Amino acid sequence: MRIGLLTEGGYPYVGGEGGVWCDRLVRGLDIHEFDVYAFSTGQAQEDAGWVELPPQVARVRTAPLWTAEEDGVVHGRRARRRFTEHYGDLAAALCAAAEPGTAAGPRTAEADRFATALHGLAELARDEGGLVAALRSERAVRALE
Repeated sequence: MRIGLLTEGGYPYVGGEGGVWCDRLVRGLDIHEFDVYAFSTGQAQEDAGWVELPPQVARVRTAPLWTAEEDGVVHGRRARRRFTEHYGDLAAALCAAAEPGTAAGPRTAEADRFATALHGLAELARDEGGLVAALRSERAVRALE
């Protein structure tokens, strides 16, 4: 089984919170392959490096949370509604399970929903700006919940 492990400010960074727990999880499930998606919280954390990774970690993708700058745009009601709709659809498409007994092919309804939502967010960013602030907003958290 291939597992995607998303961490924020933790594993695989040496000084990351929850890093010990994640390391135990990955090492304890050594029959599985892991792709780690790690968000760093600062330059100091990135400079400290990573823990030694076990062989079941196939790849690590990192992204800094601390470099994305807001553009100062505050969305109005219509833009907030667009964001909520597209971001909610994106999250729902990611979380949707394939129906039992079906082969989830690359062009399922959820794949189309994901693509439409992603394009909608890109259009919102192009038309209005303010996507960084929107993704960090309470509205985004509520959509994920």
